[in-house]
Amino acid sequence: MLLARLDRQPGDAALADDRKRLAVTVHIWTQVTQGESEFVPCPAHIVDDPVRRREWAVQRRNVSRLFGQTDRHPHYRQLQLLLDPVITQLADTIDTGRRPLSGSW
Repeated sequence: MLLARLDRQPGDAALADDRKRLAVTVHIWTQVTQGESEFVPCPAHIVDDPVRRREWAVQRRNVSRLFGQTDRHPHYRQLQLLLDPVITQLADTIDTGRRPLSGSW
């Protein structure tokens, strides 16, 4: 698992579980679609809960901002470095229609 390769950073506790999944989702979606983080789809398990959807929207914007300031947030920089090769391969797979080699993700 990619996230298991992340080093622990001081103040790291807030970037756990759902927050990491959100960070990964936001970064991958934004990079693959070459779009804006505002268009990242809402996770299915919270789509019917307006309170959680609002919380998610705030977190989505915050995570997107943190990925834009990786010099000040080393954990996000490390996460970005782990994700970028996967994102490149995913985008290539989508664009060309070729399947990746087994186990390469």
